[in-house]
Amino acid sequence: MKKILAIVIALMFVLIAFSIIAGPQEKNIPEKSTSVNNTIDNASKLLQVEKELQEKGIPLKYASLPAFTSHINKQNGVITPSYTSAPAPMGIGFYGTKNVSGHLVGYNLTTSSVMASIHINNMNDFYLLNDGPYSETFQLNSVLSNVTLFGNSSYNFWTQNVVFYSARTHQITFLDNIWNFSSPAIYMSNNSLYSYDGNLDAPVFYYDIGPTITVTYPFTLNLYLNSTVIDRDSAVYFNYSLTYSNKTVSGSYDRVLFNSTYNQPASFTAVKPEYLASGTHVTPTGFIPYDFEIMVGGPGGGSTTSIYNINATMNLKYEKSGKYYNVPSAYDTGSETGETSEGVSVSWNNYTAHLTPGPSFVYGMWGISNNNKMVHYSGRVSPSNAFMFVSPGAFNESMAAWSPLSLNGTYSFTLPSGYYTAEALMSYHNPVMFTIGNDASLPFNNFMGIYTPLYAFDNSQLKNISLYGNGTLNNPYVVYNVQTMPVNSLFEEFNDYAFPVFSGVLIMNTNASAVLYHMPSLFIKYNNPEYSGYVNFYKFPSYNFLNYEFYNASNITVWKSNDISGYFSSSLEGFPAANLVIWNSTRILIGSNTFNVMDSGMLVFNSNNVTIWGNYLFNSPLIYNNTFEDITNIWGAPLGLAEYSSNDTIYNNFFDVEITAYSPEVSIYTGGFAMYVDHWNITKQPAYIVHYFNGFALYGSIIYTRYQGGNFWYNFNGTIPYNNDGLIAIGGDYVPLYYFIFPFFIVSCIIHFIKIYNSI
Repeated sequence: MKKILAIVIALMFVLIAFSIIAGPQEKNIPEKSTSVNNTIDNASKLLQVEKELQEKGIPLKYASLPAFTSHINKQNGVITPSYTSAPAPMGIGFYGTKNVSGHLVGYNLTTSSVMASIHINNMNDFYLLNDGPYSETFQLNSVLSNVTLFGNSSYNFWTQNVVFYSARTHQITFLDNIWNFSSPAIYMSNNSLYSYDGNLDAPVFYYDIGPTITVTYPFTLNLYLNSTVIDRDSAVYFNYSLTYSNKTVSGSYDRVLFNSTYNQPASFTAVKPEYLASGTHVTPTGFIPYDFEIMVGGPGGGSTTSIYNINATMNLKYEKSGKYYNVPSAYDTGSETGETSEGVSVSWNNYTAHLTPGPSFVYGMWGISNNNKMVHYSGRVSPSNAFMFVSPGAFNESMAAWSPLSLNGTYSFTLPSGYYTAEALMSYHNPVMFTIGNDASLPFNNFMGIYTPLYAFDNSQLKNISLYGNGTLNNPYVVYNVQTMPVNSLFEEFNDYAFPVFSGVLIMNTNASAVLYHMPSLFIKYNNPEYSGYVNFYKFPSYNFLNYEFYNASNITVWKSNDISGYFSSSLEGFPAANLVIWNSTRILIGSNTFNVMDSGMLVFNSNNVTIWGNYLFNSPLIYNNTFEDITNIWGAPLGLAEYSSNDTIYNNFFDVEITAYSPEVSIYTGGFAMYVDHWNITKQPAYIVHYFNGFALYGSIIYTRYQGGNFWYNFNGTIPYNNDGLIAIGGDYVPLYYFIFPFFIVSCIIHFIKIYNSI
């Protein structure tokens, strides 16, 4: 019955669509519901802060956001980490707790200074949607209590000494944040600070950007949060020392004085502020603990990062009587920050945490756990680009954590002693369960179809996800549409700010020819109870469609996919999120596909010779649900194409989305000035080389078509060139097309509605 209803609605929608296509080039756009926005803002400080930062034009990478969606976890009345599973701010967290005869006891520890030491031998992470594909942050975070403002010493401020590190450029940039944790409002008044070197952006937060230093492996980084009283005012210093290449650089890049003595007598002096870790009390926010934490996570803005390789150690210390001491107990995660990571396994020896690639479990370490014995596990999985998930005990999906594999399929990590099982799974292959420490080989079975994401990090892995072909121009690797079930629920993961951990397709560092032909929708249904709370928090539907990502790839074609779609949280506004992202790539063809755009259809950055031809981009019917639209539209409305690249060719496409195209004079990556010059039309039939695949004429960058010229734009008003009222900053479409009838749209609408109604 649902399918019949879906088809009826789809046909009605098609009739409406025909009237739009054949009618005047104007569109009635439904007004957004402000009541929905008010409800969300009142329910979530998170969304309010993001909105204020965006309105002020502050890049989200400068804001290491608090864990706004966290909740208090207690064990027998003692505070434990707010995060219970990855993605999480992995590293070391001290909560003012200790193990007494097998039971946790909470207490308060105060200090004038918190210090962290990080030693990095090597590191490699990758996550495209956080705007820094190879970047992450190391954050030393703690709440400063007894801060005096206007004579009152009851204030609490969250201080962050943050390091941005790019594993690609090997550059370190220092950054600090201060947030007011004195009440649930987290309100930073414009007179709360007396003296500072950075930027006070009331009513949100304070930040300062420190020096940038290029380092080489190995390097050791020490971060300090130092509190004191200066000229009768509460104060905090942000200090560092960095050792690399047999030299050490150090300094204090920011000093902040709070407005302690305003309107007070000359004899008044602020009490000395102290950093507090408490196992018995949370901050006045009502939900964020007092902890000391050093962690690795995404590069700001509540983002996450996936770690594929790391060899590092961490120590977390506090000052007492002029000396630094290791924290007496620790978990392997903090609870104050919203930036997260996954794919890093934390083990320990004495008071040192060791970071390696592996499953990110959240657990107590020294001074907490009754099990201090660590065991090393290693093995190999074939094919090498299979996905491996590890679970304590018998395999339990709700407790399983993703464990990255090396390019040759090996894994190697250390965990607390115990029994662990793993599942390795990969599209076109049977999944395999095994005990960690053993090898696993997945039998090929094309009848399994596509039930996992498709990842390839070199040409051999690209072959592994293909059904046939040899990677040449005339016989490309072929990935074909076979999806008989939703993507496995192990891949549902996203962090508290709704950054998805897994894309649907990730192809990087390849140059073999490949055709993704008639691809499935990459439909995924959110069944895991662990994430149902986030779905409810953001008012998301209980399903999604995973996206495509191409990075440093070439000779890739996406051809005749009829339902490229999916949504992103408004938390990702300002980040390069889209249903199809092309980044630092060349000779890419996106041809004859249908996009049902909820947020962003395509985004191209810093690429070359990308051809976007013959695609149909429509507003997804879901965007007319005001709640869904207000929560998820990262551009404010559906956007067809964001073009941050030059020398690309975009023609013969059908743009019927609210924002058709956008190509500004600013880089989405750096935020600086940039010029993008592209071909939005052709004026004559180009030369072409043809090879055949299943009867279709294909080749590397151009498809032969009887249509020539530019694109169809629903809002074309006769002005040449078409530049979407200036949203295409340079050039535009000099030969815009008028309307055509596109039968693929009819099929796409019916398929899309059936999938939606089947998911209810």
